[in-house]
Amino acid sequence: MSVSSAGRVRAALVIGIVLCFSGQAPAQGLGGLGGLGGVGGLPGGLPGSLPPAVSQPLGTVNRTLNAATTNVQRVVDSVGRPTQPAVLENDANGTRVVKSEVLAVSPSAASLAAARALNFRIIRQTTLGGLGLGVTVLRPPQGMSVSDAVAALRMADPQGVYDYNHIYDPSGGILSGVGSVFRRDSHSPDARDVSIGIVDAGIEISHPALKRADIVTKNFAGTDKSPPAAHGTALASILVGESDSVKGVLPGARLYAADVYGGKGTGGSADAIALGLAWVAQKGATVINISLVGPPNRTLEAVVKALIARGHVVVAAVGNDGPARPVEYPAAYDGVIAVTSVDVDRHIQIDANRGPEIAFSALGVNVPVAALNKTFGNATGTSFAAPLVAARFAMLVARPDPAAGLRAQRTLQAEAVDLGAPGRDDVFGYGYLGIPPGLFLNASATH
Repeated sequence: MSVSSAGRVRAALVIGIVLCFSGQAPAQGLGGLGGLGGVGGLPGGLPGSLPPAVSQPLGTVNRTLNAATTNVQRVVDSVGRPTQPAVLENDANGTRVVKSEVLAVSPSAASLAAARALNFRIIRQTTLGGLGLGVTVLRPPQGMSVSDAVAALRMADPQGVYDYNHIYDPSGGILSGVGSVFRRDSHSPDARDVSIGIVDAGIEISHPALKRADIVTKNFAGTDKSPPAAHGTALASILVGESDSVKGVLPGARLYAADVYGGKGTGGSADAIALGLAWVAQKGATVINISLVGPPNRTLEAVVKALIARGHVVVAAVGNDGPARPVEYPAAYDGVIAVTSVDVDRHIQIDANRGPEIAFSALGVNVPVAALNKTFGNATGTSFAAPLVAARFAMLVARPDPAAGLRAQRTLQAEAVDLGAPGRDDVFGYGYLGIPPGLFLNASATH
């Protein structure tokens, strides 16, 4: 995508400024990580010669501030992400992105040379196994905004693929209390030969509904063990849960769960999602569910395109921003199975997004789920409709195969109950897909 004329002028000015700065602060090469000053710190720390009358009160203040900071960071959202605005900034459209990070997709030697000339540095490089892609995260020169950084790189290297490290959010919420439950009858199919993947948040593996489930997890937002989060736990229970209150729709299936939040303030970043997608595919999940939404992103687009080309089925939630808003990404990408949400009476979820990309609708209002701390709740959002459709595909497509994926899509289009305007429409897609055969929620949700 080329920048506008105004953007080109701005980018040229930015490049000129960067080159001027580079005379004062020479580039250390793309191999260096560079240093960032401590946030809010003083060079060298406090002088050791302060008298006790000063140093002791200062120590008390520091301990109080540290405790307050810790308490703030414990306030997290449904994906376990603390509020840490200092690690984020906004792109040119006002969308949240990771501060001082630019993503480059499989950059060439010439691309890296162009970045080096602008005094950019590599933070990390990753090869996405089996997809023929790599992701490089670049840090712009100190003091440069991420918007200026992206503009400068696109101007200097028009053939390169650069974008922000956008932040993606869950597409639904969870309330306490459980009404109806997913129940399986005695003729329920055994899904022990099925593998399915989700790219989401951490899971409370010890939850009564999940402790017997076959779940493999990995944290892509950090190096620590994945902290459990409400959103990821709910999705896992819809798919492979097993308890008196919640029973999943794929009994016995293996769930590969990529945690792209990891309890970090930058959780849900585009590069973490890219890594998570590649991992679940490499582990053997033919069908991958993404109940996350956000803006278009070149890195995420490249990964999704590569997965679909290999024959993986990518199912995604369309978003809950209201009927006047279009389908969000990654659901809006070509080839992705975009899913919207209805209630048990098959009325559209009131705040579900609309658009021509929508493929199917499924139950996503007041869905019974596992909640944190071994409790249960009801969830509403397109987030919770998507895994029901993903489960239908997982029962039909055993291994990555573009032809098999297309056949499955046609099969489900024929099975879908047409809602709204005749044929495919921008509200319900091809229509409503019920719970997989052999399972039922209640009488009104099985037909």
